[in-house]
Amino acid sequence: MTKIVWNLKRSLPKKSLNKKIVVKTSSEEQLIEVGKILVKTWGGFIKSPDVTVKRVGPYLTAGLEQPFIAYLDNQPIGCVSPRLNNESTIGILDGGVHVLPEHRRKRVGTTLLLTALKWLKDHNMKTAEVTPFNPEGNKAVQRATAFYLANGGKRSKNHGTREAKSFSEINKKLG
Repeated sequence: MTKIVWNLKRSLPKKSLNKKIVVKTSSEEQLIEVGKILVKTWGGFIKSPDVTVKRVGPYLTAGLEQPFIAYLDNQPIGCVSPRLNNESTIGILDGGVHVLPEHRRKRVGTTLLLTALKWLKDHNMKTAEVTPFNPEGNKAVQRATAFYLANGGKRSKNHGTREAKSFSEINKKLG
């Protein structure tokens, strides 16, 4: 699997954002909304919003992860969940950026991505990383990879079986 990284010691990418989108932090009570988005965008991987509550909730409570939700006309249409790594200065875009299909290609994902990168940078992470993954298959992974590269990410030279194993383990745990 490919890993995409951003050097947060540098300036964040300068991209135009969708000014109609309002991005808000998610509380523990709102994790169900994040989960609903993930069910629609990752239906083959996340089958219930409760999975998100169980998986992300402890990180949110510990202050290590901050989900963000993008709203258009007060409707949640996308999410991203950056996570701090308390053992290094590498922040993780946990699961990547997710936008409902009918709202893609409207700079919603870019707006969410830059919000997440800024949050990681503001929390002293030096690098951000994401491993593009999508249960829909290779074409979806290629689209995600192209999105991250177009938004300032670079392919990591250090990738391989470790990521594949971790996704396999996650799949087993999620049932």
